[in-house]
Amino acid sequence: MVSDVVSSRADAIKVFLTTNGWAGVVPVPLVDDASARKYYRLDDGRQTALLMDFPPDAVSVDPHGIHENPERLASVAPVITTTALFLQAGWRVPVIYASDVTQGLVLIEDFGDLTLTHALELTPTSKPALYLRAVDQLVALHRHCGAGMETARGHLVHYQPANFKRMLESFKTDYLPLIVPAPAKRVAAITDFDAMLDRVLPQCWRVGDVIIHRDYHVDNLMLVENDEGEEDCGIIDFQDAAIAPRPYDLVSLLRDVRHDIGPELESSLKNRYCAAFDDLDRSDFETSYAACNMVRNFRILGRFGWLAIKAGKRRYFDFIPHCWELILRDADQNLPELATWIATYIPAEARLAPTMLPTDEGAQ
Repeated sequence: MVSDVVSSRADAIKVFLTTNGWAGVVPVPLVDDASARKYYRLDDGRQTALLMDFPPDAVSVDPHGIHENPERLASVAPVITTTALFLQAGWRVPVIYASDVTQGLVLIEDFGDLTLTHALELTPTSKPALYLRAVDQLVALHRHCGAGMETARGHLVHYQPANFKRMLESFKTDYLPLIVPAPAKRVAAITDFDAMLDRVLPQCWRVGDVIIHRDYHVDNLMLVENDEGEEDCGIIDFQDAAIAPRPYDLVSLLRDVRHDIGPELESSLKNRYCAAFDDLDRSDFETSYAACNMVRNFRILGRFGWLAIKAGKRRYFDFIPHCWELILRDADQNLPELATWIATYIPAEARLAPTMLPTDEGAQ
């Protein structure tokens, strides 16, 4: 039965490629990530392109906190919408050559392999300049938001505190059981967690909302040569764009659990962003930034738990201690309610990688 499904998918891909001028070209798989979406490189000897394969029967996690049940069937439709939106905003995103929403297949421009992550590995001393480039891309997008928000509101999900609260359900159901095994203590922790969220989540909007990429970090930013022979900052993996609190993408970039830039560079880049907007209240911004940081990193912990339990993927556990460090960074000053909840229910030893799961079958 499984082989029939694989064969059927291969046939669908073959038909799609033949229809769109890539007959006979064998797709070469690229490294997968934490989603069911897969990418392949196509090369016919004259040009290259990427094939996005997101089977419509695959299980995807609702990225926006719209549904009580976060597991949904996949769709490439958001890719089509957000590509047009970001091109209009002036971002350098991959052009779509062809798509079949019914089959979950999209043929897109190939930006190559030089992510900012790889560029940082090649030349570590370039870190400030590369991160500065990424921050300036956010500044450009958020300046565009003044004129482009009405168009975006007609196409993108507009986050409210309830969206974030639903996103954090996985933290309670998939991650907390790994570190708070006692049922009574976990119930108390969840009760106080929900009460804390009711107070803290509205703080995310202290400086308004903008269009966000939603997964804005150096793995999704690339150096792409332009027509003048210079390098643009190419942006990928933006299909989950939304309208959300202003600091959300900046937090994603500067407090990425996989790439620690340190408090000093983080502060400098925050200053760069804030200086670009004369009407931005810095105190409100810092509170909003801290609240968005809490949301993003609790959501990531929930995702790590979900991947471990549902998909047997434990390789992300190595990031957990740093994730807690990021959540707590400046929390005493900006979000004392958060710091108090963690001190009460999550002692230092519980902020390490979990040592056991409900089942270890298929663990990686």
